[in-house]
Amino acid sequence: MRVEKSSLHARVVNVGIVVSLCLFLFSSKCWSQSDSLSVESTGHCYSSEVTPEDGWRRALQDAEANAIRTALGITVSGHTFQMTSESMKGDKPTDYLSTFSELNTTTTSGRVIAEHIMDSTLGTEGNLPVYTIKIQATVAKDKGEPDPGFQVEIHLDKDVFYDRGGIDRNDAVDFSISATMDCYLYIFDIMANDSVMLLMPNAYFTDNFYSAAEGAKGFQRKLAKLPYDLRVGLPPKKDLTTEMIYVVALKKKIDFHSSSMTQESSGILPTYQSAILDLQKWLVRIPQDLRTTASGPFTIKRLK
Repeated sequence: MRVEKSSLHARVVNVGIVVSLCLFLFSSKCWSQSDSLSVESTGHCYSSEVTPEDGWRRALQDAEANAIRTALGITVSGHTFQMTSESMKGDKPTDYLSTFSELNTTTTSGRVIAEHIMDSTLGTEGNLPVYTIKIQATVAKDKGEPDPGFQVEIHLDKDVFYDRGGIDRNDAVDFSISATMDCYLYIFDIMANDSVMLLMPNAYFTDNFYSAAEGAKGFQRKLAKLPYDLRVGLPPKKDLTTEMIYVVALKKKIDFHSSSMTQESSGILPTYQSAILDLQKWLVRIPQDLRTTASGPFTIKRLK
């Protein structure tokens, strides 16, 4: 999908940010009877757009998320995403759509119940300041189960959209979202050019609250206020591909952050792997009864 900001006359392009995927290994320690585990982890924040206080806070949050991932036995390495004994991998967009669709249902939750900062450093990488924190954390497994009464659905106006040879002529993607209770919606576009875009909330539109009383029509009016059009677009030399709108609904506002998603990148995570990693770090910190997801895949064809 391509996003055209009518007021800024700018197009989204693939962002050439180099992202290093970390490898989180299973801990050799065993869970105690109290269901807690002590692990060491490191977190980073790469950004020139935050205050030092926010930089250290985000680095600590990253370290806590990494501690939870390590304690729960979740690994990410290269092109492979694994959780416990289940492995999901692929190198085609359709393979990754399945991976994103499974993120909520296969992700357990944990929380840091105690921590000690072992080291903190401020360095640079390229022109970016890098905040790094190493911690010793005690992680507990969350006991909660998904709330069957908390559901979200996405409805696309059609399943097939056409690239008609120009961003102004290509089909626009219209969709609506419905949820069973008040919540906050985080909407991602899994694009065919190996990147993922956070459509809402973002720097241009921060109001992502869904009112159950106003329903789908009320939220549709909110979507109509987005300052850009959502239009499909095929990568060069491709005549057919699949993309997906991925929605995370939360009972509480817990914003998504990624060090690879900067103001200049227009809310884009530059690879599927980095998106999976960052989404997993975010979701694993949220109790299962507070979250639910939905996905809406669609096909893009070139009109000849």
